[in-house]
Order: sequence, then structure tokens, then C-alpha cells
Amino acid sequence: MIMPMINVPLKRYTDWIAIRDTGCRYDYEKCRLDRFDSWMYVTVLFSIAAFIIVLLGGSVYLALWANIEPINMAFMLILAAGASGVTYYARAYSLRSMKAYRGALIDASLVHAIGFMLTMAESNVPLRKMFENISNLGGVYGEDIALEATYILSLVEEDGLDIVSAIRKAQSTSPSAAWQELLIGIAEVYGSGGSLNDYLEGKYQAFTERKRMDVKKYNDSIQGISSVYLSIVGIASIFVSLINLVFNMAGWLSNDSFVWLDAIAVVPLGSFVVIRLMRASNPEV
Repeated sequence: MIMPMINVPLKRYTDWIAIRDTGCRYDYEKCRLDRFDSWMYVTVLFSIAAFIIVLLGGSVYLALWANIEPINMAFMLILAAGASGVTYYARAYSLRSMKAYRGALIDASLVHAIGFMLTMAESNVPLRKMFENISNLGGVYGEDIALEATYILSLVEEDGLDIVSAIRKAQSTSPSAAWQELLIGIAEVYGSGGSLNDYLEGKYQAFTERKRMDVKKYNDSIQGISSVYLSIVGIASIFVSLINLVFNMAGWLSNDSFVWLDAIAVVPLGSFVVIRLMRASNPEV
């Protein structure tokens, strides 16, 4: 991944990569982070460091415990290049994960934000003021939705866009498809002089129904996971007890070690896994 470029400074090299790696730049924008060039510079440094560390470590290994031969050095170069590439793509994957996580958080609390917007629309609150109010209520409707609203305001205040143009630009880089859908509709209705109140009311009903279905699916999955968990734990406990009894009767064991192992390790570990699964599928998280 990291190829030496003769007489080209590292900064120019990272700028060259930053221009061409549009996928990372797109994910970075959806995370609402600043200074993509700096992030790319750090990523390249990490990749170079991984290359050097693996190459030096491999060279020391060859010098001390193996033979320094062309084929071995070629293998070490390939291994170092692979470590460099893995480091680069690990950083890129972290961006995609952050983007997906932000999108999930926005989706989870979007229906509540729409309800708040509907209330403001019924009171004839200006559209710009709506997003300003949402940007100040991150603790209520989620910090990620507040950040999206803040981004729209920054496009108006700093870039000089009108509110409709700012909404259209913000939706194109949003990590949430549902938030994009909402913003597209708001821009179209507001720009065409339609009823924002009617649009938000329809969206609120639609997202409320979607949330209701998500919660129903979650409750059904919880019941299924609970039944499977209880069955597995019950069967495992009986199985461990039988093994412990057989070992005791055979004289291979003189205590209840397996029973204690089940109580101290198996059950807590299984409970932890199940709790994580439940939390991951919770539509409110």
C-alpha cells in the first residue's frame, strides 16, 4: 500500500492518496469530522510504521534464527507490505463502522425528533429555527441528530446557502437513509410552498408505525432468544452435572469442580453473550 515515491514529500504523497481515495473521504464526511487530509496523513504514517516494524522485526529474526537469503527477504518485504495494507484498511474500516453506528443512532431516535418538528410546525416555527432548536437538544433527541442539524445551520451561516439548499446538501452526506428521506421531503415541500405541517404529520405516523413494528420484532426476538438461552443453560447444567457425577463414581474426581466451572464460567459467559445480542437488536439503542 505504501510505495516509496522518490523526491516527493510525505505530505504531497498523502494529499495524492486523499484525492484518489474517494470512498474514505465520503465515509469521513458522513461522520461529520473535519480535516480529512490530516486523518489521511496519520493513516499513512501508521501504515509506514507498520511496514517498518514488521520489516525490522523480520530482519532481526532472520539474522538471529534463520538465514538472510534473497527469498527470505522477499518474503519479509511482502509480509511488511501486507501489514501496511492491513493497517490502512483497518483505519478505513473504522470510518465505515463509525458511519454505520451514527446512522443507527439517528434512526433509533428519529421518530421523536420528527414529533418535535411537527409540534413546532403546528406553531408556525420557521424551518431554520426548527433545526436550531434540534441542534440544542442533543441530550433529548440524540447527539447525532443534533450534529446533523448543526451541520445544516453551518451551511447556512458559514457557506451562505439558503435553508433549502443547505438541507439538500446535508442530506447527500448523511449516514442515515431515513434522515435523508426526511430532509429530501422537507426540501421539496418547503421549496414548492406545500404544507410542511401535513408532510411532517404523515412522516410522524409512518415512522411511528415503523418503530412499532421494530419494537414488535424486537420483543419477538427477545422471547426466542430467552427460550433458546434457558433451554441451552438448562441442558448444559444437567450435562455438566452428569459428567461430574460420572467422574466422581469413576474415582477421577473427588469434588464438584465441573459444577463450579459451569456456575462461574459457562452461565455468566452465556448470559453476557445473550445480553449483548439483546442490546444490539434493541431499536431504542
